[in-house]
Amino acid sequence: DFMQKLEQIKRALEVSAAVYEAVRAALRVGVSERALYELTGRVAGSLLAGQDWEYLGDFVSGERTAEIGGDPTERTLRAGDLFLLDLSVRCGDGWCDTCRTFFLGAPNEEVRRAYETVLRCQQVGALTVRSGVKASEVKRVMEAYLVSQGYGGHMPHHGGHKVGNAPYEKPAFEEGCDLTVQAGDIVTLEPGLYFENRFGLRIENDYLVTETGLTNLFDYPVALDYFVKELPT
Repeated sequence: DFMQKLEQIKRALEVSAAVYEAVRAALRVGVSERALYELTGRVAGSLLAGQDWEYLGDFVSGERTAEIGGDPTERTLRAGDLFLLDLSVRCGDGWCDTCRTFFLGAPNEEVRRAYETVLRCQQVGALTVRSGVKASEVKRVMEAYLVSQGYGGHMPHHGGHKVGNAPYEKPAFEEGCDLTVQAGDIVTLEPGLYFENRFGLRIENDYLVTETGLTNLFDYPVALDYFVKELPT
């Protein structure tokens, strides 16, 4: 039943927002990726107690963020690090998939410009997705925007994908995917930029496709400054 699935996904997104808030509060020099992974499990588990649920995702920090994703390690965060959390939560039969990037200390202008470009790329993608659009066209438009900003070749993954029955489904916004998006689909938009051995960042929201465009299902902040954890002086 579509409405039941949609409600499960919305609940999973509420849990995701609570996880991101907990991570914002816990972010500090010396905290490990694994500790943040375990925190995620505790927060989600308390909110979904007694329900059928699970979670998975990418928990990477520092130069590991340039690798796009990965399982948590014992690596501890240092001043100036980025922390990338790409989180998929299942509530019942409904999966969501979101991502936020956090900053341990104010980022420099290079990082800030990359983040703002990713944010605008997501908006460009959102204006492109509608019922009947070919998935590869969405990727083409997003990539063209990144090229126009001097970031060609720095997003080596898809620009988003369908979600719901699984954390990743087709159609995906990637080259060669000629499937079309349909009204009623729930899709993600997740542009990112990655710079080898240095840093990477990504933003991901979930949207309901309508006949005329998209409705954002994840009403959670995206502004960079919201995710900066100030360092003690």
